[in-house]
Amino acid sequence: MQRPIIIENNMLEADSEQHFRAVMPRGWTADKPNPDIGVDLVVGIIESNRASSRELLVQLKASQESNVTSDGLYERITLDVSTYNYLWDLLPVAILVKYVASERAAYWQLLSQAPEPNQENLTMTVKLPRSQVLNDESWQIIRRYVEAIHLRKLGARERVDLAQFT
Repeated sequence: MQRPIIIENNMLEADSEQHFRAVMPRGWTADKPNPDIGVDLVVGIIESNRASSRELLVQLKASQESNVTSDGLYERITLDVSTYNYLWDLLPVAILVKYVASERAAYWQLLSQAPEPNQENLTMTVKLPRSQVLNDESWQIIRRYVEAIHLRKLGARERVDLAQFT
């Protein structure tokens, strides 16, 4: 009897998401947007058992084996320039995460750390520092960064008179 074939990429994607959720801080949430148009997960940050109104957008990549640079310092990912542009224009902080199944490890980088792409190209290579392993310590760095950006954006917020837009 014939059955649908589950391709390796589907299993790798599931493994990467499972790993991501397993290393996330307790109580934080991760939701998959529908449709997925560049954001794989929206992470809700919880502080002292309370919702913080802070979110983090995640572009999650995965591979079975490492794509490490020759110096061993970086893990490479390929990102569509259109995805970079889309994530860059969104208000919440975005991070790039690469799960390497053979290592059972994920590496991360803030989108704002990635070099600006050449807009003439369809894709770009981003090098994630292998020193930035997704773990408890890195989540605290990410949380503090998200908080700083969140407060900066709130500081720019002002009350408006809608009549000036009509």
